[in-house]
Amino acid sequence: MSEGWDPTPGTFPWPPANGMAMSAFHSSDTDLRWDDPALLATGPYCEGKGRSNSQWDIVGVNVYRSDTGERGPYFRVNRVPVMTNFFRDRTDVVETVDEVIDWNTGWIFRGTAPNQLGVWRLRTRNRPIVKRTGNAVMADSPFDVEVKIDGRRVPVAEVAGLASEITLDTTSVWDPSTERFIEFTPPTENSVVTVTYYWLRGNRLENTLDRRAKVFYRLTTVAVDPFGTSPTGLIETPLEYSEPVSPMDSEKLDYIWREAIRRNRWILEQGGERVKVFIRRMTGVRCDCVWDERLEEYSKQPLNACIKCYGTGWVGGYEGPYDIIVGPAEGERRVTQTPNGRRLEYAYEVWIGPTPRLSQRDFIVKQNGERYSIGPVNRTEIRGVLLQQSFQIAYLDTGDIRYRVPMGDLERLPWPETRFTNPEDAPCEDSPPYPVGTDYQATPMATEKGSIPDGREQRGRTPVWQNITYGGKGSG
Repeated sequence: MSEGWDPTPGTFPWPPANGMAMSAFHSSDTDLRWDDPALLATGPYCEGKGRSNSQWDIVGVNVYRSDTGERGPYFRVNRVPVMTNFFRDRTDVVETVDEVIDWNTGWIFRGTAPNQLGVWRLRTRNRPIVKRTGNAVMADSPFDVEVKIDGRRVPVAEVAGLASEITLDTTSVWDPSTERFIEFTPPTENSVVTVTYYWLRGNRLENTLDRRAKVFYRLTTVAVDPFGTSPTGLIETPLEYSEPVSPMDSEKLDYIWREAIRRNRWILEQGGERVKVFIRRMTGVRCDCVWDERLEEYSKQPLNACIKCYGTGWVGGYEGPYDIIVGPAEGERRVTQTPNGRRLEYAYEVWIGPTPRLSQRDFIVKQNGERYSIGPVNRTEIRGVLLQQSFQIAYLDTGDIRYRVPMGDLERLPWPETRFTNPEDAPCEDSPPYPVGTDYQATPMATEKGSIPDGREQRGRTPVWQNITYGGKGSG
């Protein structure tokens, strides 16, 4: 697509209908299925509008995945457009057989390691090394690899899968048949050292500690660009117009429960508190606060005071903020004396709708600046479809590293202006139906009633306050 392209209905092909993500019933693989987008003729999008791909020369479908939530960020998992109605997203583990270790570049130590004389340690070309079975579990056993010197297999002492390092066993081995010790014969410059191992080529699906609950997919249709504006000659559906689907949903949401969610949303609009939520990253670029890959593999713990990852281990730390409305506060604020000094204890139960999908260790920011950690999340479902989430939030002391997560540039916001807390609640013609990314424009906010002169208008901070004070929906 060309830079600066502003998509409007009719300038791009519509996404395939009936996209579904479901478990492949082994490991963490996910199967995605959809209807042929070339057959899409009509269908509801917005009131008075329809969908049609009859004018497009369809090439295939692109599959995008987010490991953080329905708002993204998304990245494409297929290499070329998929020309069928099926795609399996899986952890990409491949086997390398008899990789030759170069004498000059493949060895870390050749028996001359500082304070470790006699250590022979090599590094494979592909990384990281994983086990043959499981969902790309890092290799940590001598039996996960096979090392040969001049065609003869030699014992392995240690494998550091994340660092792709293999340490040879140089201890003497007792041979009961000859009743002698077999000494380790170190390789020479002319020796041929080979390694057979499994490694993670790129794509990995997380399925541990409730991470799979935040996995979402979006499907886009790829067609030939008839306008000649794309450098690739292709044009595809913007992600904002593709409905996110989750492999955790066992059924599609019907109109009855969609109405129930809408009514719950109305309750939150009337009595709930508008806050921002940050979602903890599960994947991305690893932070360098864990300076040693070998240490990271065993400790699994980044630096809690790191201002690059904020203790998460991933650069950036959190996605967001996203604007949500939580149930009203009902809890006592208590100051207690602890061995580390006095602290404020304030925790209570709240609830939200089905989106965004939250989990333990995310946190929210109130409009008064206070930040609260999110505890275990109780998900209310019907036929396997998420309807509501309830969880306890607890006050974070101002010294917590999460207070250093930036909120964005708010001083440039215009005043006054009534804004939608959730862009998806805006009228259909004003915003895409399935937004991607964050929205920083919800705070600070002041209501603006066009029919009331500014000289005597009273301003609040929510559309509900304006509706109660003056009646009707606010403008903006």
